[in-house]
Amino acid sequence: MQGNDDAESSDYQVLILYRPTGVLACTELQSGDAADDTVQIVNDGLRAAGIDTQTLLVGEDIECVLAGYDPRRTVIFNYCDGYHADESGYDPITQIYERLNLAYTGADDQTLYQAQSKAFTKAQLVKHGVPTPAYRIFDSDHLDGWRLFPALVKPAQMHASMGIYPDSVVENPQQLQRQVQRMLDEYQQAALVEDFLEGGEYRVSVWGNGKLEVLPFIGYEYLPITGRSYSFKDYQTKWDETNLVVNIPARVSPQLTEQIEALARAAFRAVGMRDYGGIDLRLRGETAYVIDPNQNPDISTDSSFYRAVLASGGDYSTLVTRIVQLAAERRPD
Repeated sequence: MQGNDDAESSDYQVLILYRPTGVLACTELQSGDAADDTVQIVNDGLRAAGIDTQTLLVGEDIECVLAGYDPRRTVIFNYCDGYHADESGYDPITQIYERLNLAYTGADDQTLYQAQSKAFTKAQLVKHGVPTPAYRIFDSDHLDGWRLFPALVKPAQMHASMGIYPDSVVENPQQLQRQVQRMLDEYQQAALVEDFLEGGEYRVSVWGNGKLEVLPFIGYEYLPITGRSYSFKDYQTKWDETNLVVNIPARVSPQLTEQIEALARAAFRAVGMRDYGGIDLRLRGETAYVIDPNQNPDISTDSSFYRAVLASGGDYSTLVTRIVQLAAERRPD
């Protein structure tokens, strides 16, 4: 675990930028409390480490405001996730940071833009030899001979498990066609269909650049649900953690631990993560596969990432300070 060494002597200020869902406000600089509770927690965590901070509510004049900051002495803590409540999670504010040569936390703009497409992410995993379940993208209900069952069906351009329902795992071509058509109708986008793995599931949090540190795994055990043949996180299960036992640290053999850590590092690099990322994996037998890398994972106090930091002996100040330190290394000389 990397600590908060020298944070108090940092020669830069951190601007915490946030864009609350559905808010289009004038830019508001605040030297004290942030208007958003989650942003306030980030602010408190950084200040506890002795880092100078300001919170900045993003408005239409944000580029002009940011242009007044010295890139050599400024780091952006990017807490913007989705523009105009875009359900893909992408926020083009990262383009502004890059135009102004401002270092900012998390993945770069190109990676975040490409992460909107699960098809692109899957292709990157395959290109770099990272094991991932077999898949196809369907933009119509003509299924061209898909033969792998059970299969999981989800929207090709949504995040946070949106569009994954209790009946999203299908067992035959008729069910598959119905779920693909549901994606086309409800979300007006293609469906990603992939081979469904019935083994254990893990969330692995990774941070660093160059040398990557893998945090303690989170393991998921699913409780039986009447009428359901398969165990997996649909949208409700993910966010309510209903019928779900969360184990952290997960109980994993040394051999499987080594395999999962290597796979998580490989996935982190393959999809262009930076500073921090989350990787969901499932097992088939004793072999792990990446099912969903998250280039911009939640880091709130309810998040899997924070739980992993806690399990490694850190606290919330540890989390946000480490991420800022990684980003600060990208400031121009």
